[in-house]
Amino acid sequence: MERFVLTTEMFIYADNEKKAKSLAKYIVGKQRKMYDNQCYASSLNSADFGRLPSDINLIEGEVL
Repeated sequence: MERFVLTTEMFIYADNEKKAKSLAKYIVGKQRKMYDNQCYASSLNSADFGRLPSDINLIEGEVL
């Protein structure tokens, strides 16, 4: 069986930065548990409507 890397992006909605990090951690954990795939979050950026995403990575240096 061959091995591949899937890179994906998605919008998540949360009331604040802390809740966004918590939701990202939940999504990563769910992926790992369901598919045993070493899923990890490489970035989390604020993306207000009508604006380009922020350049500030909210989880840089953190492990979720």
